[in-house]
Amino acid sequence: MQIIVAKNIGFCFGVEEAVKKTERLLKKGYKIFTDDDIVHNKIVMDKLKRLGLLLDRTGEIFLVRAHGLPKEKIKQISENFKIEDLTCKIVYNLFKKAEELENKGYKIIVFGKPEHPEMIALRSYAKNSIITLEPFSIEADKIAILSQTTMSEDEFRNFAEKILENSKYKEYLIEDTICNITILREKEAKEIAKQVDILYVVGGKHSSNTKKLARIASEFTDVMHIESEEEIDRIPKNVEKIGVVSGTSTPVEVVNKVVSRIKKLGGIQ
Repeated sequence: MQIIVAKNIGFCFGVEEAVKKTERLLKKGYKIFTDDDIVHNKIVMDKLKRLGLLLDRTGEIFLVRAHGLPKEKIKQISENFKIEDLTCKIVYNLFKKAEELENKGYKIIVFGKPEHPEMIALRSYAKNSIITLEPFSIEADKIAILSQTTMSEDEFRNFAEKILENSKYKEYLIEDTICNITILREKEAKEIAKQVDILYVVGGKHSSNTKKLARIASEFTDVMHIESEEEIDRIPKNVEKIGVVSGTSTPVEVVNKVVSRIKKLGGIQ
């Protein structure tokens, strides 16, 4: 049996920075709190809670999650608490780009999931933006098409093309605001999926980028989306090649445990 592990595993730099900052503050003894997952990974969040992270307003420093928060909410919380903003720089750049273009008169269309935390935050920067996964027709003088940072590049391009085909406008912009790291992992997941009998995608069950990897890879091979090695109880019969990839909120040590588990079950020393 052969195991192919992706070269690009573990945290992206935005998540790593957010987690490290949180750990540093907690280890210094500060009372830190937040209102939701700082990152979309249960294992990471459980670890931070054990270190003392609170999910109510009893602390002294409020952490803004890596996906960002509506700026009005941050302002409101800052009236009573110190703020530590952990918003990923790439996500924040998307917010400011949308705000800038809306101020210039563009109708903002964002390829994304309306209920995703990143998109909820974006609405506070571009009040009149349209956030959707489904192409539609629109009539406007100027339109700008952007994307949630964790979406598929191919799906975004297809979405933008259909918007332009069906709409009336005088001017348009397509801004590729997808994170390069997620694009790289998407391509690597495709390449590995084509070579293996089964692919383990390691990451949070409610992580957008991890679910995207699982969905894309499933076009080429059997896929198991898991959060930890504990979910692997056996290796399916007739499996000769196994692949392992991870989402950007998954720690390297979790991926390593998954690989060790596969080796043990497969009788590999």
